[in-house]
Amino acid sequence: MIEQADEGFKAAEAAWNALKADRTEHEQDWQDIARLIRTQRGGFSSADPALHRDDKPLDNSALIASANFASGLYGTLTNPTSRWFSFTTSDEDLAAWQPMKIWLDTVTKRVFRSLAPAVSPFYGQVIQAKADIAAFGNACFASTRAPGSREIVDEAISLAEVACDIDSFGRVREVARRFRISPVAAAERFGRDTLPPKLMEMVDKGARERVDFLHHVYPRPAGERGKRWVSVYASVIGKATVQRGGYDEMPIHYPRWEVDTGQTYGRGPGWIALPAARKAELMSQANLRAGQYAADPTLLAAGADDWDYGGRVVPGGIVYGGLDTRGNQMLRPLNTTFATGLSEAQQQQAVEAIRDAFHWTLMNLAGRSGMSATEVVERAEERLRLMAPHLGRVQEELLSPVVSRRFSILWRAGQLPPPPAEASGADLALDYTSAAAMAQRSAEGAATVRLIEDVGRLAEVDPSIADRFDADAALDVLQEARGAPARLVRSPDQARELREARAQAEAEAAQPQEMLEALTAGGAAAREIAGAAGALQQLETAR
Repeated sequence: MIEQADEGFKAAEAAWNALKADRTEHEQDWQDIARLIRTQRGGFSSADPALHRDDKPLDNSALIASANFASGLYGTLTNPTSRWFSFTTSDEDLAAWQPMKIWLDTVTKRVFRSLAPAVSPFYGQVIQAKADIAAFGNACFASTRAPGSREIVDEAISLAEVACDIDSFGRVREVARRFRISPVAAAERFGRDTLPPKLMEMVDKGARERVDFLHHVYPRPAGERGKRWVSVYASVIGKATVQRGGYDEMPIHYPRWEVDTGQTYGRGPGWIALPAARKAELMSQANLRAGQYAADPTLLAAGADDWDYGGRVVPGGIVYGGLDTRGNQMLRPLNTTFATGLSEAQQQQAVEAIRDAFHWTLMNLAGRSGMSATEVVERAEERLRLMAPHLGRVQEELLSPVVSRRFSILWRAGQLPPPPAEASGADLALDYTSAAAMAQRSAEGAATVRLIEDVGRLAEVDPSIADRFDADAALDVLQEARGAPARLVRSPDQARELREARAQAEAEAAQPQEMLEALTAGGAAAREIAGAAGALQQLETAR
């Protein structure tokens, strides 16, 4: 019986075939990168996109450098021990208003907590996405709400499983994914009654082999009612749609490291390191084979009948028949040149090229002694300067959509408080406060601190110079540069009220003292007047 495909399956299959064809030119390089640099991934050109090749390269330089680079990205952009983002608004006066600052701080805190392991596997998955970016220059990250649960599921999807289309602004506009799960897992995910009859039979039998599914996400056609993005899951077995729904925001994100205008797929440090990784692997193989020939050379014998050991030589053993009656050697090693001509320096050059591609000397400061704090800061700033354009793209194409979608999910669930009424209609923006962002802002904070020190020195010469310095503005700059929580700094209105109250208290405390001094001065004057009057009276009596 010929299976009749429904419209949802046809559209999903057509999207998968068309979008996957666009990435064909990259698949061979990606396969080599998976073989030499990111062995956890693979299956780009196989029938099973989830296939892991299980390659075992002999040279691990690229593996170590790539893992170190991914860890550096993780700590620089999304360190879970520090708040690496915050919400703000472009209206500076509104952003400086204390009730708004407190609301922004509260919202930031709740969204940040929604990324915690108790709610979401975000941090465990985002390091996988950054490892893909480091190796392939591309990554795929999905953020969805678990059916029937408050849990938000984040997943770093293998690049072999997904193909996408990018709009003119670099945003994902269509995604097609082909993946495999077991029939039982499919029944749990989509519902048993939605599966085709053949899959239902496999579920009843408890079949464990994995079967293919397609997932297609695309913009809803104009004039059609519903959420902005259409989501269709279809089973390859039965060629039928098993689930149809929608999303308010695109749930799948495709960050890239470096990409040219008009291109869909990017390139990363792994692509730059690939030629050197190929050379290092080939040189390792050649040197190991040469060493093997030298340690265990091929032996030449007159004939199989002359050697009772069947072609094997055991260290310390005796080979009967190895000499003829005249003492001539009957076994002789094959004359080969065991040296490959590949020096250790040549192999080390390939390793250094790999490390340069992954910014090894800048990313890895562990174990280095004799470096001052200033040198460490300078190296960190140099690393961020070199990677700033690429880090900005990762923030724009991965972190920003993930955090924005997380905010929307929590807002629709009623888990975020409403903003102050005065902020109605104001825009909401995302401000990064990660190590990368704060390092870029640190120059402004350091300049402010130096200015404060200079003003203090000038005030020793001319105290009136301090009148030109705005301490409140300096505090605002330092609070922003250091990324300190907004609740630690009082608003200008609160500070003014405290200053006025302090001035009034000081004035009231000074008033009794002034009265006492006035009375004391008045008493002394009265005594002087009385003394003068007495002297005048004595003078008149004497006359």
